[in-house]
Formats: sequence, structure tokens, C-alpha cells
Amino acid sequence: MRPFPRLLSVLAVASVLGMSTPAFADAPAPAPASFSQDFEIFWQYVDENYAYFDARKTDWKAVHEKYGKQVKSITSKRDFVAMMEAAVAELYDSHAHLATSLPATPRLVPTGTDLWAEWQGKDAVITDVRANSAAERAGVRVGMKVLEVHGQPVAQAVTQFGPSSLATADPVARDWALRVALAGPRNQAVKIKVASAQGQVQEMTFTPGVERPATTLSSRSLGEIGYIRINNSLGDSALIAAFDEAMDKLENSKALILDLRDTPSGGNTTVARGMMGRLISQDQAYQKHELVAEMRESGIRRSWAEYVSPRGKFIYKQPVVVLAGHWTGSMGEGMTIALDGMQRAKIVGTRMAGLLGALGEVKLPHAGFIVRIPNEKLFHLNGTPRENFVPGIVVDPGKQEPGNDAALDVAVDLLHKQLAVKKK
Repeated sequence: MRPFPRLLSVLAVASVLGMSTPAFADAPAPAPASFSQDFEIFWQYVDENYAYFDARKTDWKAVHEKYGKQVKSITSKRDFVAMMEAAVAELYDSHAHLATSLPATPRLVPTGTDLWAEWQGKDAVITDVRANSAAERAGVRVGMKVLEVHGQPVAQAVTQFGPSSLATADPVARDWALRVALAGPRNQAVKIKVASAQGQVQEMTFTPGVERPATTLSSRSLGEIGYIRINNSLGDSALIAAFDEAMDKLENSKALILDLRDTPSGGNTTVARGMMGRLISQDQAYQKHELVAEMRESGIRRSWAEYVSPRGKFIYKQPVVVLAGHWTGSMGEGMTIALDGMQRAKIVGTRMAGLLGALGEVKLPHAGFIVRIPNEKLFHLNGTPRENFVPGIVVDPGKQEPGNDAALDVAVDLLHKQLAVKKK
């Protein structure tokens, strides 16, 4: 039985609450027995409420056995946080997280990472690089193979982050751990060794981050096509007024592109509904929910549809394209599948962040911090899980070169063709 990783917290901001994670602060430690009580509260809450055990290979009883023993020897809050990070990581779920962190906790996935990667056989391959990011400027490109992370062979580095309590092996867990390793500790630069498609080996060092406008929303005209981009989050209520202002300026455009590719920090349904309400003419369902805990308890499935209503001084009725990608997270994902499900927009880009569900939370009374896990499943109107959504028009990230925007070009071309047909 290997010891718990010291630094293993990965989170995505809550799709409903849009919350961030405060840095860990030393505080008087509870009595050691209190750590055990907090762990039991956590374990029971997850056991009863986690919505995605059917999509995970985690042996949750084995998690109880392993960490229930470890917690008995913990005497500091810092070590308890580290242990809890490892316990949450057994779910290998980027939407499950502690609402606290340690100084060297890995950056958030996808919020704090510049790279998307997957295992292809024995090779760890970069499959997407965040636009306008430090990794892009450092020269990291799609298709490169990762050889080392922070001086360790990549396969060895990844074992520090992957779950250890699986009933059977799961490639999803291995991909998850790879992306956590590449995110790097939040107090350090990322150091990787990569090999290009031509076999050239390079060492690269960068501190993840993107260059983006200071405002939460930016807009402009692309000829007769309007363009609105959300910058980082759908969680600020001021975004609704900014969206209204942008819509006023673009009222006479013949089509609209809504760019949600930089929304890794989630948001909330109030903001999303406020924006979508400008694009629909009648009340419409936009996503489905399922509360798993009630079904486990009663055997009766509780599911419901959430609705959005028209709003604003005018409804925009022209064609819409949504741009989505690996840094479209949580509420950004919800908004994308909503506009697709309502047949209000065509979706262009790649698969999204794949964050699971909507979050519930439990506070650990002695340690004093909150743990959040997905306790509701979320679905496209057609019944497919949100995390499985694939855009109708997929754009290969490998075609993306610095300074160019392949997905935007595809969207503009698509809308020009639609407008040309309308003019005939």
C-alpha cells in the first residue's frame, strides 16, 4: 500500500456556485481523533451522494480502509489536507475538490493548465495547447510526446497522482493523472521534456497562464457577423449587462459567433440563462438533471428539466455558432449543450473539459473546510451525458498554429455559406 500523495488537489470551479479555492492557511490543529471524525463524515457523504460511481472504477470501501487507517496517525491540519486531497483523487474527477489547498497543490484542471494530453498506447501525447498560453509561447505543440515531467520519466511522474484504489484499471484515470502532472504545482514553473513528430527532443519550462482582455467579455464585428467572447468565467452577474450591451451593438449583424473556449472557471446558471434568454423566443428546456442519491435510497428516479425564458429589449433571431473546446468548463459546457439542444446554435470546436455534473458540498466541522463533489448528473436534452458531448463540427487542434484560429475560420466560413443561401 503506497503512502498518500502529498500534493494532489485538482478542481474545476462549481458549475452552480462558481466558487474558487482559497489557499491553505495554518490554523490550530484539531485533536487527532477529530481528523478521523471528519474523514468519516466525508467518506459517508461521498458514499451516499456521489453521482458518478457508475462511471468510475473506484473501490470506495477500499478507500475507507486505506485512509481510515492513515488518518489515525495524522496530527497536523496540513497533513490532513494532503491526505484528503489524495482521498478525493481516488474519484479521478476534476469537478470534485477541497475548498482549500496547500502551497504546492497542483494547478486546477482545466483552469490552471495550458496543456491537454492523453495516453496513446505507451506514449503520453499532447492533444491540445491552450491558445495564447505560456505553453504555446514556449513552443509546445499538438502531437508532441511527453518524455519527462519535472525531471522524472512521464510514466513515473503520473503514478504520483493517479488513484490507487481501483477495482480494475481505467484508462480514464490514467489520462486524468497525466493532465494533473502536466498542470504542475501552483508554486512552480512546469518543466517538461518532449519529442516532436520528427523526433527532436526539447526541454521546456513555462509558468501556465493565458493572455486575455481585462474585461469578462469582449466583442467586435467580423464584417456582417458579430463576435462575442467570454473571458474565463460565467460566474459574474455583471456579465449579463455586458452581454446586453454587446448585443445592442451587434443587433443588426446577420449572424453571431459566441466564443466559450475560455470558460474553464465555470460559472452559474443565472448568468448563463441571462445570456441565452436573448437568443430564444419562448420558454424552453435547456438541460436535464438527475439526483442520484434519491434513486439509491428509494429506487425511484428523480429527474427534471431546467428552463430558460426570453428576456431583453429584443430577441436575436439570426444564426448562431458556438465555439467550444477543452477549456470550455462546467457552466460553459452547460451553455454549449443547451444551445445545441434547443437547436439555437451549431457547435464548432473540440470536446470540452468533460466536468461531471452539478456540485453538492459537505463541511468538515473540525478541520473547517468544505469538500465538493458532483451529486447531480447533467444531460443534454437528447438524454446523453453532458461530459460525452462532441461538437457537430469538430476542428482538429493539430491544425491550430500560433497567430491563427482554425475553429473561428471554420465558424465564419459556415455562417457565410448559410447567409449566402438565405440571400438566394
